[in-house]
This record gives sequence, C-alpha cells and structure tokens, in this order.
Amino acid sequence: MNTRCTRRLSLPSGSDLRHAAPLNDARTLLFFADGEGARVEVVDPDGARRVLLRREANQLSLSAWDAHSRRLVVSVDSAPFVFDLQTEEPLGLLPGVSRTLWDLAQAGAGRVMGASSDGWRRLWDLKTLALLTQRHLRWYKGWSAPVGLLPGDPMLTCLTSMRSGRWVSALVNAHTGRDVGRHHWPARQPAHHYAIPRPGALEWVGVLCEGSEDAWGPSRVFHFTADGARLIDEEPSFGSIPGVVRPVFLTEDWLYTEGWRDPTLINLRTGERRACPREGEVSESGLMLCHNEIALFDLNTGELAPLYPGEAPEEGRSGMAISPDGTTALVSTPEALEWWTITP
Repeated sequence: MNTRCTRRLSLPSGSDLRHAAPLNDARTLLFFADGEGARVEVVDPDGARRVLLRREANQLSLSAWDAHSRRLVVSVDSAPFVFDLQTEEPLGLLPGVSRTLWDLAQAGAGRVMGASSDGWRRLWDLKTLALLTQRHLRWYKGWSAPVGLLPGDPMLTCLTSMRSGRWVSALVNAHTGRDVGRHHWPARQPAHHYAIPRPGALEWVGVLCEGSEDAWGPSRVFHFTADGARLIDEEPSFGSIPGVVRPVFLTEDWLYTEGWRDPTLINLRTGERRACPREGEVSESGLMLCHNEIALFDLNTGELAPLYPGEAPEEGRSGMAISPDGTTALVSTPEALEWWTITP
C-alpha cells in the first residue's frame, strides 16, 4: 500500500477545523468551530469554498450522504439538516431527535440511521424526511442493512436476553420486530451478553460471559447462522473485566473484539486473526484510519502505511477521515488540510 499527499488546502492562522468528510464527487465537507458557534463549508476539487451552514453552537458534528436519494445530512448540535447533494440547497430537518445525536450513518436505499443519548436508534427515509422506525438500545444493540436479502429490504437488528436459564439471541426485523432467526443457549445468571448483526448477511455474532463483576467466567463468542451456532473465540477474564465485552463488525468479514485483552480481529470467512491498533473509521476496502499512529491499517494484510512525510508525524497532525472506497484519506495539520491518495 502506497500513500502520498496529492493536494493541500492552506488554512488561516487560528482556524479551528474540527472535522472533515469526503463526498462522492471529490467535494469535501469542513466543520469549523466559529467562535461559540459552528460553520460548515463545502470545498471543491479546485479549492473553491462555500459556506453550507452556520450554527450558534459547535457541539458534536456528524455527516452522512446517500447517492441513491442524492441527499446529504449535516448535523451540528443534534440538528440534522438535509441538503440536496447536487445543488447544496437545504430541504429540511430529520424528525424525532430530542437528545444528543452521537451517531449518523448511511443505511442504503435512500436511508440514514442514527443513535441518540435518549437511548433510541432511528431510521429515516431521506426522500420524504420521514422517520421509518425506531428501537431502544436497551434491547437492540446495533443495526445492519442487508440490501435485497429479504422482501421489503428491512433493517436487521439483534435481541439478546436471559430467560429461565437460557441465553436467547435473535436476529430481528427492525421494522416489524419479528425474528428472522433465533437460538437458545444454556446459561446461568448473572451474565454479560451482547449480539450484533453481520452486515450483508442473515447472520449474527454474540458474546456470552457468565459470572459476576467479582468472578467472571470466560467470554465465549458465537457465530450464529440459520444452521446453528459456532464457537469462534473464547477468552478468559481479568479481574472485573470480561475477556471480550463486545464485538464490532468493521467489514462484512472482519470482526473486531474488545475487552480486557488487546483488540483482536477475527475473519469470519477464513478464521484468520490479527492484532489491531485500535478501532477507527474503516473503508469498504478494509482500510482503517488509525488516529494515534496517523496511519492506515490494512485489515487484510496487517500493513501499516503512514500519512505523514519523513520518519515521524509532526505535532498537531491528525487523521480526519477516509473515503468509503478507500482511495483518499484526509489529514489535518495546524496550517492546512491534506488529501492523501492511497494505491495498492
């Protein structure tokens, strides 16, 4: 993997660039703290800049875009504004956000999903700006969008609970609340349990750790399919922390596990394992943006490629974003924003 800086935008002294995000046509979103408020700009490939949005507060900034509906969502201070992706004209606000919006992601087929501090995960249609469905995170830990695998293209989520000496783990249609698949596993309470859907598949992964905060047993990670459950990982606990607290899918195949042990990647297709620098933004091609190392980590090869010139990054350099196709990374310095091209 090769990386090189191919473009640089100088920023005036004192500019407070908080976030940057690539769009699908070489334009880039820039989020600035502007005094006590926020300013969102669009930057063209030739460096031309336009102000898209101003807000009186500069709290958490998020963005997501969808090529299918040609819509762009820009959220600052939990106000998710929707714009026409081509004309950059405002279209309205996504409804239903009452507390801090801390997650926003494209969900395919003209939809976005987000999670808020009120404990609810929501799915919106970007063409109608309508709230399609919502589920509370107490039971539903994560969502995926396996486009075309089921009639109506539903969102899938997971339910996990302890009932009568059994761990109940299910893949659920988030629109109807009905099971797509369900498995029971013998388990004693108290227990830590967690489950997430596998992207693009009618499968899910769950972790079960029986015991208590003073005496946790081993964490067992299962891969669930329509044919049954397969144990893919087992890790002893350490003190009051389970060996694996939760799994996270970084791609359809690569599963990230975190707990007391060092973060570990497991490939569900091949069974391969890798140590992982940390969880960060991941492209569809399997490149992770590592903020501490200011580098890219290839999940498939384990290669680490720097996003800085010379032997080490200078103070103030920060990885901002990676494009979904994994061809461009955005890096900020105290004086500029840099575009780095990534080639095999």
